[in-house]
Amino acid sequence: MLMAAGLSGCGGGGSDGGGSGSGPSGSTEPPLTAVVNSEPGAGNTVIRLLSRPFMGQYDVLNYFDHDLPINPNDANGFQLNWRGAHVIPGRDIKGYDGHKGIDWLLPENTPVLAVTGGEIVFAGPNMFLCPIQDNEPTTNPTVVIKFVATDGETYTALYTHLNRIDVAVGDGVTEGQQVGLSGATGCVGKAHLAHLHFEVSHAVVKDPAFNSRVNPVIDPCGWEGPGADPWAARGAGQTSVWFWKQGQAPDMVPRKP
Repeated sequence: MLMAAGLSGCGGGGSDGGGSGSGPSGSTEPPLTAVVNSEPGAGNTVIRLLSRPFMGQYDVLNYFDHDLPINPNDANGFQLNWRGAHVIPGRDIKGYDGHKGIDWLLPENTPVLAVTGGEIVFAGPNMFLCPIQDNEPTTNPTVVIKFVATDGETYTALYTHLNRIDVAVGDGVTEGQQVGLSGATGCVGKAHLAHLHFEVSHAVVKDPAFNSRVNPVIDPCGWEGPGADPWAARGAGQTSVWFWKQGQAPDMVPRKP
């Protein structure tokens, strides 16, 4: 992984001394990775439930974009990460605008693990046209775990771009159980970088009137930026939650282009 002193998990509570600058909107940006511990910052919504989806630590290829996690329909040129920083693809990170999960650069065939106990509700090929590969048809080996959090709400955790799937629909899994091996399959971009795409969604849409428009994806690092989370409003009230158990938050150090 990229070594960077003072940079670690997706919590708040300190600064690495990184500078800030003017973002695309003309506002002053918070430091990009001003994090010195793996604990949530003040004001974050916290449910300590999930363990890390892999052993070790790896660089981040894409953050969850709190502005609009709806690629390819977001074209403002930046990802808005969980700390409210404008992350510019091609400058600050090797990623793309509008990303709706978190990508970690796992080498191929790295074991990926159940972040919590639950039920496998999908295990197999997810086929769609890839917007970052000229809309070519892609097959994305994917695993989805359904789980109930301590707030009583149902969520899902999705893993994709896998080289191998080790579970089947209907299986019960326990925290830390291997569900597959990471890979570079499907819609991974033209560079075909091996990585794990990890995505958490609120499985129950609270307002049925928005069913046709709601995208229930959330950020498992929650929201620690200034003001209200933009995606909580635009996503019909889907609140991002800092889901990591103490000591289990993955590193969120961006891979530079």
